[in-house]
Amino acid sequence: MLNEQEVKDKLHDYADQFRMRCQRKEWAAAKLLHFKAQTVAVFLGLTTAELAALFGNRAYKEDWEPFKDGLFPEHEVERAGWECVRTHKTYDDLHLHPLPRYGPMYIKSWEDIGGGRVQIQLEKEAGV
Repeated sequence: MLNEQEVKDKLHDYADQFRMRCQRKEWAAAKLLHFKAQTVAVFLGLTTAELAALFGNRAYKEDWEPFKDGLFPEHEVERAGWECVRTHKTYDDLHLHPLPRYGPMYIKSWEDIGGGRVQIQLEKEAGV
């Protein structure tokens, strides 16, 4: 089991891997690394200074302070997110597709049923 310092070191490794994945245009893998790092950092209860060092000081700065990028550069985080949306590799796209036996379908309508849940009605694509 890793101690707290080893986990912090691993977060720094995630930042290096994130930049490498962005250079290779492996956007979904980069986005997942950023998400993992955020989740672990919040779980560990890192200080504001440590969070700012990892993710930049935008959320933690005073009005008079200039913005500083962290180990996860904000422009690359945003690019990875948008590329995942563009290539349909978001959580919804990866997990809400119908089973292959039903064939290609699209969402005909949806309804918010509360509690952060929606009910969708699927319809087969024309000509399938």
